[in-house]
Amino acid sequence: MKVSLILATIILIGTIVLVNNNSTFGKQAIWRDFDNMKDLVAAIKSGEKNDDNINWEKFQDSDIFKKEDKESKECLQFAHKVGNNLGDYEIVHCFRDENYFKNKYSEGEISKTPKSQTETNASLNVPTVPETNASLNVPTVPETNASLNVPTVPETNASLNVPTVPETNASLNVPTVPETNASLNVPDVSKSNASEIVTPRSIDLNITAMKDPINRGENQVVTVTALDPATGKTLDRVFITLEIKDPVGILVKNYTATDGNVTRTFKIGENAIGTFIISATASQAGVQSTKSLTFEVQ
Repeated sequence: MKVSLILATIILIGTIVLVNNNSTFGKQAIWRDFDNMKDLVAAIKSGEKNDDNINWEKFQDSDIFKKEDKESKECLQFAHKVGNNLGDYEIVHCFRDENYFKNKYSEGEISKTPKSQTETNASLNVPTVPETNASLNVPTVPETNASLNVPTVPETNASLNVPTVPETNASLNVPTVPETNASLNVPDVSKSNASEIVTPRSIDLNITAMKDPINRGENQVVTVTALDPATGKTLDRVFITLEIKDPVGILVKNYTATDGNVTRTFKIGENAIGTFIISATASQAGVQSTKSLTFEVQ
């Protein structure tokens, strides 16, 4: 009995360790589903893959890294050396331009780059939750169990205690009201009045960035306001989407709101340099308006 208990304990511990190791690898190895760098970069740019802290040792030992040419490998090694970290953002840079980081930094500048932040720091305030984990704590209830506690009452019993009233008696105490009187107290609203409460035919969008240009590592504040062009007033119950893309075109921020005034604050990464694009869309009752604004990070 004791031997069986010890063996069961060992097997349980081994299973837990194996699951933890697999979970860690699954989180870090964003390249595992691809056999070439081109497909991996496309997945990163579309937002399908996202990892701001790639396991450098495992990535360096992967087939997808070994297949790259010497210049690409040197670019990735240089990117890892800058900030002692490698993010998916930097893989995209090296794929597009093998000399990107060599042109951007000198050897002397590398030591000045904070080790705790990489170019993808613009999205550090947005936690990434794997889609498969989102439902781990939601118990699944079989559909057939949903009605287990609902007693079934035969249809014939539903009316056992309901006395039957002859149809002729049911209307003895009900006065007859002429049909023409039924509408005497109902105000007549014409079609022209009914259409007075309508949404505007167009929506004015106003976008502002608090700092332009802005330095790396600083907080940027973006405000979007949806206005009625006829009155100049802020609209209510309007759906707004706000997106911010980096100079490469990667989506780093994505916000939504349901009122006419949206203000969001986010931090610019230490390695982010170039033109960022702010895009906003407002829609209400089939009317939609889109506008964009840029700001420079130096």
